Amino acid sequence: MTLLTKSNTQAGAWNLCLNFLHRLFEPLVSIALFFMMALTFFDVIGRYIFNSPIIGALELTEFSMAIVIFLGLVLLTSQEGHVTVDLIDNFVPDKIKPIQNIIINLINLAVLIVISWQLWIKAGDAAEYGDRTEYLYMPLSPLIFFMSIMTGVAGLILLFIMINSLKMEK
Repeated sequence: MTLLTKSNTQAGAWNLCLNFLHRLFEPLVSIALFFMMALTFFDVIGRYIFNSPIIGALELTEFSMAIVIFLGLVLLTSQEGHVTVDLIDNFVPDKIKPIQNIIINLINLAVLIVISWQLWIKAGDAAEYGDRTEYLYMPLSPLIFFMSIMTGVAGLILLFIMINSLKMEK
């Protein structure tokens, strides 16, 4: 994704940051997704052929799914790849579309901030109470902190995209 700004160094630093995130997160998402697939395959084989499922497979799948979802959130946000509905776009005058985009992005940013904040509170509670998974006894708080941080990173990326789009309009 290439962003155009008045300052080439600003755009260069931004693109370096996005490239770093993509190089780091894309393989992690792929690995987690492959792990879920392989785990499910072997769990089904074990369950139906050997009558012995993998203990904790559901918990591992849930952890992997959280990793895929929240790393994917950062990747999608950085590519501005979220699903959009354009039901009213044909009725909105071109002069108002930039304002419409700002309002939508502000709402999205507010939602991401609230989700990140609530996840952080939940992670703190899970850490305080020592919440763990049932079968594998894995602590829940690190995963919830991870979810909160990734949501916050997605919010920061959205904020930078908003600032950049405002600079481009001027």
